[in-house]
Amino acid sequence: METSFFKSYFFNNQKDLKILFSGKAVCDSLYSFGPAVRPNYIIHIVTEGKGRYQLENESYEVLAGQGFIIPPDTRTLYQADKEDPWHYYWIGFEGELAAFYLDALGCNGHHPVFQVENMERIIEIIEDSFLWDQDSLFAELMLSARLYEFLALLKQNTKNPDVKESGRNPHIREAIAYIRSNYATPMTVQSLAEALCLNRSYLSSIFKQEMGVTLQQYLTDHRLTRAAELLNLNNFTIDEIAEYSGYSDPLVFSKAFKRKFSVTPTAHRKAEYAKQEQHNEKTVHRL
Repeated sequence: METSFFKSYFFNNQKDLKILFSGKAVCDSLYSFGPAVRPNYIIHIVTEGKGRYQLENESYEVLAGQGFIIPPDTRTLYQADKEDPWHYYWIGFEGELAAFYLDALGCNGHHPVFQVENMERIIEIIEDSFLWDQDSLFAELMLSARLYEFLALLKQNTKNPDVKESGRNPHIREAIAYIRSNYATPMTVQSLAEALCLNRSYLSSIFKQEMGVTLQQYLTDHRLTRAAELLNLNNFTIDEIAEYSGYSDPLVFSKAFKRKFSVTPTAHRKAEYAKQEQHNEKTVHRL
């Protein structure tokens, strides 16, 4: 298990780059997360200890003073070391320019582990993010500024690689970026195709061919994965989480959630809370 603190943010004005959540954790021996596929980017910064990070079929040892990036739509697993379990901070974000910035920084699925040379300031940025509320434009702008500074500091840690354009079809990239930025709004495959000025049949065909799932399934999986994160990270009602995840009908949301995760949203939340309480009791007994 892990002793953790996290905070999530729900700002809708930033399309290029938007912070979603941040947190920190002290992990027990061999504590692991995954295998999982996340719908957004997450960067972990390891401050103490060490662990192992698996990205698809590649495995990396990550030490204190290093960081690792979790790209979206990619199977990952990470686990604390048995003898020297890690402590880390993390920050999650998305946006139409997120992939471009990370490719330019050299922090992507091809180079997921990197050295951190500005640890003190990076920790300050993430700690500062915990202090801001979630319902003001001022807070949104300040958090956006912190996120850009965070990425700028990572740039100082990396060489200046050539930016490699993904081999993915540009229409597929546009569709994925649109879904990630607008999944909480009413959306159909038809409205998505219209927003991208593409024929629905053509877009559906190339998406299924390249991604291995239909557009509708990708949208649904993205919404429900995000909903599971919201259930774990805050105390919003099920109706509110349904709305934040793009479902106008909480009953439809609950049924879709159960089909994907085999439990209801309420049961999922109770199970996660029980795990956290068990860990907290274990921690108290140690003191």
